[in-house]
Amino acid sequence: MSTHKQQQALKKMVENGGNASQAMRDVGYSDNTAKTPQKLTESLGFIELCEEKGLTNDLLVSALVEDIMHKKGNRKAEIELAFKIKGRLFQKPEKEPIVGNAIVFKSFSDDEREELLSLL
Repeated sequence: MSTHKQQQALKKMVENGGNASQAMRDVGYSDNTAKTPQKLTESLGFIELCEEKGLTNDLLVSALVEDIMHKKGNRKAEIELAFKIKGRLFQKPEKEPIVGNAIVFKSFSDDEREELLSLL
């Protein structure tokens, strides 16, 4: 079950474009805790909250697949926001060049990875 702070942090993340650290600070988490946003995004309560709100792994994968296959309109920002909120998007270190719109995904099941790779 999610806490009140987790609920408020999710709301702030949606408002601020997915910045978990800032959202955490805005709702009263300590600066020290906000430096490691995965403490929030990987917590069971936060994951359950996202699922309750409809932000499921199935939705994310479906939206990504639909976007890749149909390319009707540019929904890149919305998809990136969803991945950020779920704590499943991170940028490559600046030392390595990013080619195109590189997005690195983590924590997918083997089946999800296979489905995504089949589309590339």
